Amino acid sequence: MSHAPAPTVEEALHTTLDAPFEDVVPFVQLEHELADFETVQVTRLDEMIAGMLGDEVPRTALLVVCHPQIARDALAIDPTLAGLLPCTTVIYEREADDLVHVHHVSATKAIRDLGCAPGDCEPEVEALIDLTGERMSEVWANIERHAESATPAGE
Repeated sequence: MSHAPAPTVEEALHTTLDAPFEDVVPFVQLEHELADFETVQVTRLDEMIAGMLGDEVPRTALLVVCHPQIARDALAIDPTLAGLLPCTTVIYEREADDLVHVHHVSATKAIRDLGCAPGDCEPEVEALIDLTGERMSEVWANIERHAESATPAGE
């Protein structure tokens, strides 16, 4: 019996860029920072896996960011929710195409869908999801605007 994915997965943000991987990572990082997300860490998973296991995987970077309002509001709901922050965007290549993929699953929606917040704070969690959505929508609009302008007309 198959189950439908949780809304967190169905509502994930995804786009592709036809640009060099090494250019996309700092571009996506900058778009997050322009929307007031602070970069916590950029990790190259492919390099870590190659260095520690000797295995080759497609180029993949994790961009870990945190927005001060989102963090403050999550802490106000319950300090344990900070363990589900910060937000992570993955930037990766697939062998099946020549594009760079940018993908983000909402940590705040995961908080809701996994039932991690205390039961009496549903309005606060929904407000947190709305705030995250507003901030990440700004990031995504700018990333996609770049994706559109980077693709030659007629393709």
